[in-house]
Amino acid sequence: MTQQPDTLTNTRPDALHIALDYAARGWRVFPLLPDSKRPATPGHRAADCDATDPWCRTGHAGWEQRATNRPDWITRAWSSNPAYGIGIACGPSRLVVVDLDTHKPGSEIPEPWHRFGITTGEDVLDHLAGAHGGTITPTYTVRTVSGGTHLYYQAPDTTRRFTNTAGKVGWLIDTRAHGGYVAAPPTTIGTSAYTVVDDRPPAPLPLFLLDLLGRDQRPALSTAQNGPQRLSNRPARSVGSGESVRDQDAYVDRVFDIAINGDVARGVAGLLDATEGGRNAALYVAAATVGKLVTRGLITEYVAVDRLMTAAAGHIAAGAYTHYEAESTILSGFRRAATRSAA
Repeated sequence: MTQQPDTLTNTRPDALHIALDYAARGWRVFPLLPDSKRPATPGHRAADCDATDPWCRTGHAGWEQRATNRPDWITRAWSSNPAYGIGIACGPSRLVVVDLDTHKPGSEIPEPWHRFGITTGEDVLDHLAGAHGGTITPTYTVRTVSGGTHLYYQAPDTTRRFTNTAGKVGWLIDTRAHGGYVAAPPTTIGTSAYTVVDDRPPAPLPLFLLDLLGRDQRPALSTAQNGPQRLSNRPARSVGSGESVRDQDAYVDRVFDIAINGDVARGVAGLLDATEGGRNAALYVAAATVGKLVTRGLITEYVAVDRLMTAAAGHIAAGAYTHYEAESTILSGFRRAATRSAA
């Protein structure tokens, strides 16, 4: 698909041909009112439906039921009004679209993102991917009129029906699936247009996003394929010649006290203060920070994990993640610390 300009020019992109291109991809489209993200059809609410609309003879048909990939219907709709924008019904199109927003000036930035200086959904997603040992797979990408980003992913083959979420994955992150739609290029609002940033086919939804969206089951990953090892099945590192775990605990206490204004204290404070949507990322950042002590040989991994798990206990009890997931996140943070130290 030809990429669209960021702002309108005298030549309006041909919405009809682009809508037909979407249909050829298997996506179900429907018209949006000009200069709007509102569906053009139906022209009535479900509560006002009197079944006189041919689409509604067997019950009210909303935009999702009317979305189509039939070329004749698409041609008829956009020929009637070339100024229509394009909506894509995510569920019928077998898409999960990740909507990454940007911080609105003047609005509060929650912790731990304020402490980390993060103000965009893209950066939040990047941290969450690292916290879960995942990857943000390159995929079909759209820049929105507000400066945000839409990542189009293939919905997984599962009996679960994915629906819309708002903030479930993380701050500034929403998702669109069944019951949701996205305005697609070349839809225009005011003087700005939705634009294609990456035209590659949608990639499968990343596993870490499946986890965050609450998928019922997740395929088992072999540790040989970079899957995390369960800490409870690993022997603790030796404490050192003549040194007890109790001695190490006392040393950690002193380190934490001395570094009250340093990276370690900030990392653990971020973990303790983290709110819903940022708890796992806060654990990852704290682990990467405390992992510096492990990498330098100042404390053992056993002691570091114990302190981090103690700090994370409240989040585990609140259902933010399981004990095993917390352990996996901590290991990911330690690996990041080791990688940075070796760089």
